[in-house]
Amino acid sequence: MILRLSLDLPEDAAYVRTTRLLSRCLLDDLKVDRTTTDDVETIVAELCSNVVRHAKSKETHFLVTLEYFKPQVVITVTDAGEGFAPTDVLPVGTTRPDFGGGERLGGWGLTLLEGLSDKIDYTANVPHGTTVRVEKTLYYETEGAADEAAERDTDSGGVVEASRD
Repeated sequence: MILRLSLDLPEDAAYVRTTRLLSRCLLDDLKVDRTTTDDVETIVAELCSNVVRHAKSKETHFLVTLEYFKPQVVITVTDAGEGFAPTDVLPVGTTRPDFGGGERLGGWGLTLLEGLSDKIDYTANVPHGTTVRVEKTLYYETEGAADEAAERDTDSGGVVEASRD
């Protein structure tokens, strides 16, 4: 592993931007290519936004962990909210409750996450809450940047190398 960044955050939309930018910072330092960096930043923002919008936990905090390996980043978000099953989410483009008692069209978040991620797992937490774990392959700007990341990676966690065709 190159780095593990763990954050214990309030369920407040102001922290979505902070977390998104922190995720981008190391990827930029590792010279991960722009498309991959944008994807990871979007994944982190969507996961955090989902907690802020939907979790409704009594503890009002959630955990974000970003684990950077040379071949991939693993993003885990855990909340203590009401929990959900992906199969129970309303269809894309349907009306749902919004902040302040209003309504909005929604449902694109999980589809977006699934499209940007290599692997995504949803786990119900006992007695309440959800953990979402996302894996995303990292592609580098240059072979030299990939080599440097490999040198920094002390434990790839059993992850297999990937290359872009």
